[in-house]
Amino acid sequence: MTQDDRTSPDETPHTGPHAGLDARGISPILGFMRATTFLILAGGLLTAPAPSRGAVSAPADYGVEPQFRLLRFGEVMPGGWIREQMIRDLRSGFAGHLPEIAPKTAGSQIFGVNRNTPEHYQNAGGGSWGGAEGMWWPGETEGNWRSGNTMMAVLTGVPELRAEADTRVAALLATQDPDGYLGIYGPTLRFPAGNLDNGELWTQTTILRGLIAYYEATGKPEVLSAVERSARLTMSHYGEGKTDPYGPGTMNHNLMYVDVAERLYDLTGDRAYRDFGVYLYRDYSRDVDPKIDVTIASLLAQDRPFMGHGATTYECLRVPIWAGYVTGDPVLMAAGEQALAKSWPYVSPSGGPVSDEFIGNKPTDPDKVGYEGCAEKEWMTSLLSAAQKTGRATLADHAETTFYNSVQGSRLSDGTGVDYVTKDNIYKIDGAIMNRCLFSPAHEDVANCCPPNLTQIGPIFVRNMWMRAPDGLAMVLYGPCDVRTAVNGTGVRLAEETSYPFSEDILLRVEPDSPVEFTLHVRVPSWATSVTLRAPGAVAHRAGDWYLVSKNWQKGDTVGLSFAAAVQPIPANNGEFYLRRGPLLYALGIPGIRQSTKDYPVPGFHDYTVSPVTWGQARFALVNLTAPSGLAFRLVPNQKADARYPWDSPPALLEGTLMNLDTMKPEAVALVPMGSEAATLRRMTFPASP
Repeated sequence: MTQDDRTSPDETPHTGPHAGLDARGISPILGFMRATTFLILAGGLLTAPAPSRGAVSAPADYGVEPQFRLLRFGEVMPGGWIREQMIRDLRSGFAGHLPEIAPKTAGSQIFGVNRNTPEHYQNAGGGSWGGAEGMWWPGETEGNWRSGNTMMAVLTGVPELRAEADTRVAALLATQDPDGYLGIYGPTLRFPAGNLDNGELWTQTTILRGLIAYYEATGKPEVLSAVERSARLTMSHYGEGKTDPYGPGTMNHNLMYVDVAERLYDLTGDRAYRDFGVYLYRDYSRDVDPKIDVTIASLLAQDRPFMGHGATTYECLRVPIWAGYVTGDPVLMAAGEQALAKSWPYVSPSGGPVSDEFIGNKPTDPDKVGYEGCAEKEWMTSLLSAAQKTGRATLADHAETTFYNSVQGSRLSDGTGVDYVTKDNIYKIDGAIMNRCLFSPAHEDVANCCPPNLTQIGPIFVRNMWMRAPDGLAMVLYGPCDVRTAVNGTGVRLAEETSYPFSEDILLRVEPDSPVEFTLHVRVPSWATSVTLRAPGAVAHRAGDWYLVSKNWQKGDTVGLSFAAAVQPIPANNGEFYLRRGPLLYALGIPGIRQSTKDYPVPGFHDYTVSPVTWGQARFALVNLTAPSGLAFRLVPNQKADARYPWDSPPALLEGTLMNLDTMKPEAVALVPMGSEAATLRRMTFPASP
């Protein structure tokens, strides 16, 4: 059976939760709240090992039922180039060697064995502080790295990498105190009242997120037991009538313990976790400081723009969305809706959210305004959390845009460094913004936050590629992967074969243990000019931005997807235009010269500045932008490409003509995806030719 979504005359009108949205997936608040009740979650068994004490297979109760539920971490495994990128990052990138590269922050082992030592810890921002204030910086770094490294190792499926992760997790659990404490502070510093810089909840969050994912993938009961013991101890110290977790100001990361509460609630159904997470957000919202972007009052104030610290704001966006769904409170639902609506002015077409430390109500500008690696990770994570709850395909579109464009464009393709603050147009990398515009594996002279945080972004993307739908499974994000789960009590394997985003063709192989009936929810990307769907024997119909493909699936069944893409000019805030084709934005690479400015203890790791060979490469304009025939660019195979590492040299180039503004003559050019090694220095926006 073949379906073409642009030409089918019998397309079924969609009146469910994906209808009535604008190009960014935003609906009016009341319509949004009504729409979210459209789907009711059906049962579906998981294939993870038997749950430990406290874990349940029935879904936790929500005030407004989410459109999708997460599969367990590890039920979706990366394939193709995504897996190869993770393996290389662990073997020869900073993701696998951060403690040796940066022993002061990532290697201090502040969790566990060193937390009771009296030494002062060097703050990554430059201050030498003792006690709590100096410890949460390396605690954040170590916790984020441990979580990201563990998740990556599990997802690669490489035995020696998995064995290393197993050893680290076992060693960490062995340091848990008899009362359940699993954090970075000695007894005299734990659970203080009103200490803004303590970071107790935040540092626990960074380590517990990885442990929860590890439990989901392995089913080891002792891991969930350790996490629950830690959580119950922490919850016993904070709450109404107890210690305030925030102190006089709330612009810190402690609120993100909600990530832990949310996942524990989903895994166990224990309402204590739900109630504590909701308490954390309501208590956070008591502050009226206008720099705090994500309190209830700030979000509901239409005239209050985002001003705060970028990474903090973007991570906190997912909290009111979850709080609204889990409680059904209409005020919280409205706050969650506003969290999304207020974000869009600050997000570049490449997916990078404004965050050269502070948002400051700065609009996106490809030449002047940058974004941090931490903010990219948190923005993408919040988008996917919102997509899971709302079912909005456009939110998944934006998450793909971030991962496949700005994220890849912020890192070196071999995984040995990341640019702390990146811009879309990069003409030189020279240590601007207090050495933040620099490729480094650690950025210890500024803050070792982006490298460890970015070790988690690939695993988070992979775990959200597929979700559980009320009547089956949903293909939320596209890319090579392998899914092993169960639907209606039957084990199902789905192999997604594709080189996406470098190709818009996908073959899905469905291999159930025995025939089983369910529906596939297939996302239609907003950039697709048409869709060809082949699913022999299935019944399929278009429902808003999804295809619903239903069948009694048997071994050997396949689904073929082909998305047609055209080169599209996307307006930029500087009066110029990006060029997008399918899921990728394309850039004109500017040849550059790397200069090492710092060497690290591990061979192959350096800090780099990059200078252009010549400025002339940046002076081009688009030809025939408004011509009826459109932009004359075509995709041409690149014979030098390596399918395992497509960001080193892309599988295809976008060839066409630009106007050379120095000679005022048309010139043939070859554009590359933004994340390509050849686009380390790049021009991504072009004026219209005079």
